[in-house]
Amino acid sequence: MKRLASARGLTLALVLGLAGAAAAGAYVVPKWLDWDRHSGTIAAIASERLGRPVWLEGPVTLELLPQPRLEASRVVIGQTGDDVRMSARALRLRLDLGALLLGRIKVRELALVGADIRLPWPPTSLPALAPLPRLTALDARLEESRISIGGALLEGVSARLTAGSPAEALTAEGALVWRGRPVRFQATLGRAGDDGIAPLDVSASHASVNLQARGALLAEGGFEGRLEISGPDLAAVLPAPPGPFRATSSLVAGAEVLTARQLALEVGGQSVRGSALLRLGREPRFDLTLATPRLEVEPWLAALRGAGPQAVPVSLDISAEGATLGPLRLRKLRGAAFLQGERLTLTDVSAELPGETTIELSGASAGPRLDLALRWRSARAEQLAEAIALPARQLLPPGTSEGQLRLSWEGTQVTATDLTAQLGPTRATGGFVWRQQSRPTLALGLDFDRLEAGLTPAELLASLREAGANADFQLRLGFDRLSLGPSAWERVAVDGAVENGRLLLRRLAGRHLGLDVALAGTLAADRVSDLTLEAEGLAGPLLARLGLERPGLAGLPLRLRASGAGPLDALPLRVEGDLSEARIESQATIDVAKGLGQGTFTLRHPGAARMIGVLTERPAPQWLGEGSFSLIASLARRPEGWSAESFDVVAGQLRGRGQLALGEGGAATGRLALERLPLPAWRDLELGAWSGPALDVALTAERVEPLDLPALEQASAQLRTDAATLRIEELRANIAGGTLAGALRLERGPTARVSAEGSFSDVVLDGPLTGRPVDISAGRLSGEFRLNSAGNAPAALVEGLGGEARLNWREGVLQGLDGTAAAAALRQEDLRGAEAGLRAALQGGATAIQSATASLSIAGGTVTVDEATLEGDGGAAMRLGGQVDLARDVLGLRVTMPVAEGAPDVGLRLTGPSQRPRRLVEVAQWLRWRAEHSP
Repeated sequence: MKRLASARGLTLALVLGLAGAAAAGAYVVPKWLDWDRHSGTIAAIASERLGRPVWLEGPVTLELLPQPRLEASRVVIGQTGDDVRMSARALRLRLDLGALLLGRIKVRELALVGADIRLPWPPTSLPALAPLPRLTALDARLEESRISIGGALLEGVSARLTAGSPAEALTAEGALVWRGRPVRFQATLGRAGDDGIAPLDVSASHASVNLQARGALLAEGGFEGRLEISGPDLAAVLPAPPGPFRATSSLVAGAEVLTARQLALEVGGQSVRGSALLRLGREPRFDLTLATPRLEVEPWLAALRGAGPQAVPVSLDISAEGATLGPLRLRKLRGAAFLQGERLTLTDVSAELPGETTIELSGASAGPRLDLALRWRSARAEQLAEAIALPARQLLPPGTSEGQLRLSWEGTQVTATDLTAQLGPTRATGGFVWRQQSRPTLALGLDFDRLEAGLTPAELLASLREAGANADFQLRLGFDRLSLGPSAWERVAVDGAVENGRLLLRRLAGRHLGLDVALAGTLAADRVSDLTLEAEGLAGPLLARLGLERPGLAGLPLRLRASGAGPLDALPLRVEGDLSEARIESQATIDVAKGLGQGTFTLRHPGAARMIGVLTERPAPQWLGEGSFSLIASLARRPEGWSAESFDVVAGQLRGRGQLALGEGGAATGRLALERLPLPAWRDLELGAWSGPALDVALTAERVEPLDLPALEQASAQLRTDAATLRIEELRANIAGGTLAGALRLERGPTARVSAEGSFSDVVLDGPLTGRPVDISAGRLSGEFRLNSAGNAPAALVEGLGGEARLNWREGVLQGLDGTAAAAALRQEDLRGAEAGLRAALQGGATAIQSATASLSIAGGTVTVDEATLEGDGGAAMRLGGQVDLARDVLGLRVTMPVAEGAPDVGLRLTGPSQRPRRLVEVAQWLRWRAEHSP
C-alpha cells in the first residue's frame, strides 16, 4: 500500500511539472518563434476586415498571456474608392486560444493602435469595415488614434466598432479628445437601402453636456437630420454665459457647411431663437445668429472676452429688443462679435438708451485688453444721467448731447480717452478710468468750456457725499466758466477725491466774485480736517454781493484767509482779512448742517473818518474827530436769526457798546449804549432813502455833541425803522441844565418828510442864543413845539418848515435894546430928552427880562410871532410881533413899548438880514401926540 501511494504522488508531481513546463513554454517559446512568416496571412485578415489593402512592414510578435494576441508594427493601409486614408503604428489581433493550439488563426478582435484616419467631407458612408464572410460578428477597436474630418481633428480616440452581421447596423462607441477635452461618443450607422440613404445616429457627452444627432447619410453625400444638445453649462459649448441649457435645431451637413436652422435655445429660463453655420474648407468658421426678447450684456461680453482660443473662428450676431448693461436699460440692441484665436472683434454694435439716446461702437481685443470706439447722441441728456445714477447728475445741462470716445477694457478696468462731447451749449474733453471691484472706483478727468448747473455748491457737496457711499471717485476737473445756482466761477480747477465716504479736496482753484480763490480740506464722517481758504483780489464784486456796492471800495485790494478743523456740528473756524488798511479777524464755531454758530468778529482801521467816508461814498465825516475805528463783536447765528450778543465800537470820538439781534426778514432789535456821540451840524445833514435793515433799538448816550447845537447829556431814545419810516421816539435828555423830551419822524419817499414834536424846560442860556445883533442870552428857557417839513436837504427842509411853538423865558437878558431905559424915557417930562432917550435905548443896549412868553406859528419856512410879551425890570413891558424868514435869514419884527392910554405906539422895527438888520425907531407919532397933549 505504501508503494502504491508513493507511485501516485510521483505521478501527480510529474503531471504538474509537465503542465508547468508546458505553460512556461507556451508563454516563452512563442516569443522565440518566427511569426513573420505569417505576416501575409495576418495582412490578408486585416485587409478583409478593413475593406482595403494592408501591408505589414514591421515584425510580428505573439503573446499568449494574459490572452493570445498577435501584434504587427508599421502598418500601411491602402486606399479604396471611399477616399478614406488610414495608417497605423501597430495592428493588434486578439486570437482564439483553442484554434491557436490546433494550429489555426481565428481572430476575435482587431485593433488599430496609433491610427491616423483621414475621413472625407462631406460624409458618404463609414469606412468599409466589415466582418469576414465566415464570421458572424465584427469586433474591431481603435486605440491611441486620431481622426481628421475635414479641418477638424479628433485626438486620443479609443473606440470599439461592432456589427452583428453584414446586414445589421454598424456601431462605434468609445472616447476621444476634442479641443483638449475628453468626450464620450456613440454612433450607429444603419445599412444603406436601395436609395443609398443610410440612417445615422450619433450621441456624445462631455462634462454632462449631451449631444445627439439623428438623421441620414444621403446617397449624393452629406447629412440631414435633427440636432439636440443640452447640459449644465452653455459655456462648455459656446463662448456664452455659463448656465444650464437645451438646444434643438434641424441639421444639414454638406461639403462646405454645416447648417443648424430653426435653432431654439433655452438658457437660464429664457428662450432664444436663431441659427448656426459651420463653414468648412481651408478657412473654417462658425457663425451663430441669435435673437432674444431680453439680454444681459455683461455676462455675454465677459464670456466672449474669456472664451480663449477657439478650434475654429466664431462669429456671433445677436439682437435683443431689451437688454441691461449694469444700471443701463437698453432697447433694440444689435451687434456682431468675431472670435479668431485670442482676438475678439466687435462691429456694428448699436442700441437705444433712455433720453432718446443712440449709441454705436466697434472695436477689437489686444491680448487681455478690449479697445472700443464709441459714439452717442442723446436728445435728453439729463434723462440718461438719471438712468445711470450719475453722481452730481444735476451738473449736466438739459437738452441734446453728442460725442465720441475711445474705451479700453482690461480685466475690471475701463479706460476712456479722447473724449469729446457737446452737452447742450457745453463742450467737454478728457477721459476717465473705471475699476469694477468690491468698491468701484472712478477716476474722472474732464475739461469744460462753460457749464451752468441747476444746483448750489451745498447741493453739489451733498450729491458727491451720497455718491461716495457706494463708490470711490478721483476727480480732476477744469471749467472755463462754472455756474452753480447764483454763484459764477471762472478758470476753475478741481483736484479731489471721494474715498470710502471721505471727501478729499486737494485743491480747488478758481476766480469767484473777482477773487482768486484756493480751497482745500477733507470731510470724513461729518468731520472736517485741514480746511484752508485763501482769496485775493479786488473787493468790489464781493461787496456788491453783500449789498455794499461802494465804488470807493471796489478798486481796493482784498485778502482773506480761513482755516478750520473739527466736527460739522461744531466746526471751529478762524478767518483773517485785509481790505486796504482795514484788518478783519474772526473766530467762530459753526454747525454746518443747521447753519448755526457763534464766535467773535473784529474790524480795525487806523482812520475812522476816512473809512466811513469811503463806505458812505461821501467826504470823510470830520465831525467824528481824529482817531481809529474798532469794532469787536460777539456774534451768534441761531434759528431765529443773527445776533450780536455784545459789541464794542470806537469811531474817532464815538464810544459805545451794545447788543443786537437780527431776526427773520432782517429786522434788528437790541440796545446801544454810547459814552460819547458826536454829530454833524444839522445843516450838513443829507437825508437820503434809508437802505439799512428794520431797526428797533434802545439808544442811550452819556453825551451827545452836535457841532452847532447844545450838547445833550444822559440821553435816551428808541430808534425804530421800517420800509417807510425812520423814527426816534421817547427821546429824553438833559440839555444845558434843563430837560428835553420829544420824538422825530422821517418818512421815506422821493421827497423825505420830517416831523418833530417835543418840549423842553429850564434850559439854561449861558450866552447868546443865535449870535444875532438882537438876541436873548442868559436865563431859563422852556417851551413846546410841533414841526414838519419836506425835502431831501436841510435847506429844503427849512424852506418847507411848518408848525407851531410856545416859549417861556425867564430871568434872562434881551440884547440889542434897553427896554428899561426906553420905559424911563417915556416918563420924562422933557420932550426932547424923552426923544433922545428913546432913540438911544432902542438902538442898542440890553434889557433884564423877568419873564417872557411867545406863541409862534410857522409856514413855508417863515416864523410868525403871533403873540409875545416881555416883562423887564423898571416897568419895561414890551410886545413883539412880526416874522422871521428862516430860509433867507431875513427879519421883519417890531418891538413895541407900553405907552399911556390913547397914545400912539412907540416901537422898534427890525428888517433885513438878521446879521445886520436895519433899525427903524418909530417915535414920531408918539412925539406929536405928546406935544398935543402937553399941559
